[in-house]
Amino acid sequence: MPKAVVLALIVVGSLIFAFLGYTILVKPQKKKVVEVNAQIAEKQATLDQYRAEAAAVKALVAPKIRVADVYRLARAMPATEDMPDILIELDDVAKSAGIQLDSISPGGASGGNGFQIVPITVQFNGDYYSVTDLLYRLRTLVSVRHGQLEATGRLFAVKNVTLTPSGPGLSANVSLETYIYSPAPPPAPAAPVAPVATSTDTTSTAATTTTASAERSTP
Repeated sequence: MPKAVVLALIVVGSLIFAFLGYTILVKPQKKKVVEVNAQIAEKQATLDQYRAEAAAVKALVAPKIRVADVYRLARAMPATEDMPDILIELDDVAKSAGIQLDSISPGGASGGNGFQIVPITVQFNGDYYSVTDLLYRLRTLVSVRHGQLEATGRLFAVKNVTLTPSGPGLSANVSLETYIYSPAPPPAPAAPVAPVATSTDTTSTAATTTTASAERSTP
């Protein structure tokens, strides 16, 4: 058999083998890949729908309010002033920092947005470390950690600190604020609108009637 014929047969055989391989092996796999991708897309769409429905249901469910959260909030911002309790708490915090308070001067409560503000001025003597320790303890009576309210006492805000040398230590004058929970009152009902009074011009009506009668009586 001529060499050219043998070479042609080899080429034709290779093409036939490649075609059969594509038809038997590759083409079915490509079809299967398309089907799998379609199934994946369908399942993903179903999963997205379930997630959207779950998010909608979660949005409709009211958040649970735990009793402990309400207690901590009431501890940080009570609904009453209770000045004796404020004085005792300030004295306890000062003693924990090793300080003896010389005076505590509370002021009158003033209105705020949903709460009332009670200003307090405290005076005491101490060294630098005891003063900073007292301020730190006051600031950390109420804190937020990992999104959760922590309250071991009332909420105090340090507004101003004045330090002056006094012997071996410092004389401190600290302005504080504490708060009273005071929800806003409901809006007052709208005043009823009085009806508009109407009047009839009797003079004009009488004059018109008289003129019409005179015209009828004239021949």
